[in-house]
Amino acid sequence: MSDVRYIKEPFLARIISAVFIFASIILLSGEQKGFGIVTLIIGLGLLISNSVCTGIEINTEQKYYRKLYSFLGIVFGEWESFPKTEYISVYKSRETLNSPAANWPTLTSNSYIVNSFWEDRRPITLYKSNSKKEALAVAKDMADVLGIKILDSTDGEQKWL
Repeated sequence: MSDVRYIKEPFLARIISAVFIFASIILLSGEQKGFGIVTLIIGLGLLISNSVCTGIEINTEQKYYRKLYSFLGIVFGEWESFPKTEYISVYKSRETLNSPAANWPTLTSNSYIVNSFWEDRRPITLYKSNSKKEALAVAKDMADVLGIKILDSTDGEQKWL
């Protein structure tokens, strides 16, 4: 079985949790053991909560796909056959994270979404990435499997690839 797998791993969150764990080791070896235990609990909690990865896997031979959920290396997800698809679309979206307090800044970021459009124009969101290059690579693999075109809408104007 020839499969193509794309998994998004929360790299930054894992670095932050490692910093918390390292800081707790330093605090536990010194005088502030209570603060060290709290820091260790926060670090381990972040590490466990960020052990879940998401992505997509494509079976190129049988034309199946599945949305992946991986926890500590164990992969979950049900295989589904690709519906009769006209084209794959990649577009840029702006995401906004509202702050819980009025005086905190609002965070915005760009994301790239890969959709499969059925014959009746209903989209299925297959993949989402913060990287344009990665989103286009996923779309290219899917388009190669299905033998269809890609509509690139990432730069404001639509073009067929």
